[in-house]
Amino acid sequence: MIRTLSAMLGILLVTAACGESLQSASLTTPPPAPPPPIRAWLVFFDTNSSTLSEQANMTVRAAADVARTSAGSKVEVTGYTDTEGSVAVNQVVATRRANAVKDALVRAGVPAQSIRMIAAGETGLLVPTPQNTRYPSNRRTMIVVQ
Repeated sequence: MIRTLSAMLGILLVTAACGESLQSASLTTPPPAPPPPIRAWLVFFDTNSSTLSEQANMTVRAAADVARTSAGSKVEVTGYTDTEGSVAVNQVVATRRANAVKDALVRAGVPAQSIRMIAAGETGLLVPTPQNTRYPSNRRTMIVVQ
C-alpha cells in the first residue's frame, strides 16, 4: 500500500514539475522530430570548363558519403557561371557543370533518382561582378544534401 502511494505521489510530482496535469500528460503527442541538417559543398571550375579537378572530386566524394549514409536524403546540384560570355552560352556551361557533378555523385553511389539538377547560369553570383567579368568563385556547382 505504501509503495503504491509512493509511486502515485512520484508520478504526480513529476507531472507537476513538467507543468502538465496528469490527464493532459498522457494525451499530449510529442513534437515532431527536427528536420535533418542541410549540408552544402562548392565545386569550382576553370573558365568555360566542366572538368572536375582532383580537389573537386574529393569534394564530390565527401558530399556523396553524406548522401549515402543519410537515409532518404535528397541532393540538389546547381551549376553556375561567371558573367563572361553570353547568357545562353553560360546556361549551357552551367548545365554541363551540374551534369558533371551529378554523374560523379552517381559514380560515388548516390542514387540518380535522389538528385535534382538546376542550371542557374549567371544568376546567383557568389561575388557580384559587372557583365563579361571572369571571376573564379562564380564558376561553381553547389551540392546541397538534406
